[in-house]
Amino acid sequence: MSKLKKLGTAGAVGVMLSGGLIFASSQAANAVTCNPNTTAPTSTLAGTNVVAATSFEGSIVPFVKTTAGTGTANISSSQHQKGLCSVKLHVTADSGSIAKMSASLSSGTKTASADGWFNITTAGVAGNDVPYLRFFSGGNRIADIYRYNSNGQLWLRVTNPGGTTFTYTKLKSSSIPLNTWHHAQMTVTANGSQSTIKVWFDGAAEYSSSVVNLGVSSLSAVQLGAEHARQMGDEYIDDVVVRAS
Repeated sequence: MSKLKKLGTAGAVGVMLSGGLIFASSQAANAVTCNPNTTAPTSTLAGTNVVAATSFEGSIVPFVKTTAGTGTANISSSQHQKGLCSVKLHVTADSGSIAKMSASLSSGTKTASADGWFNITTAGVAGNDVPYLRFFSGGNRIADIYRYNSNGQLWLRVTNPGGTTFTYTKLKSSSIPLNTWHHAQMTVTANGSQSTIKVWFDGAAEYSSSVVNLGVSSLSAVQLGAEHARQMGDEYIDDVVVRAS
């Protein structure tokens, strides 16, 4: 009987060890292989200070991610513009689903620019959008560009002073194809009713105005992804540079 107990115990340990080995093998199979030696991206857009310059080769830092519900923001080796990795934002139409990441700007920042590569692989529901770049002043989103789900067009959205209404400007009439990388660049200078916004897409200047009435005098953050729940979409993001003055 004692011998049987010992064999039984050994058998149980063997199963546990096997389970551990199987689990470890599964983790290894799902591991993300990046290249931390990838050269950091650069940008010639406005801003004397580099807030962020990353190819996401293993880490989202210096961006800070926020997720909720079924939303995820993870490093992925499935798609990349440079190196071996990018970051994937995944949001579903489920209640409470959110995935975003942001870079905070120093107090009193007047000008900020964001320069990055984006590959939207899954669009959301008609009438909504998948964001490229979003600029904030305090807790208010004041300007952003996005791909409109209904027709794939590029749009600029500006929050009017008070943050209660929006002005929309169509930047590209043609549809931006899914599953392709695109270069989005944007500069915002907060100066009340004489604010400046400039937008480039795939190297082409799409918008420039120095008489935008933002109603604010400073910027607080640059965000990738949407802060609203259920803004469905999948996008890969790579080679992002944020500069500020």
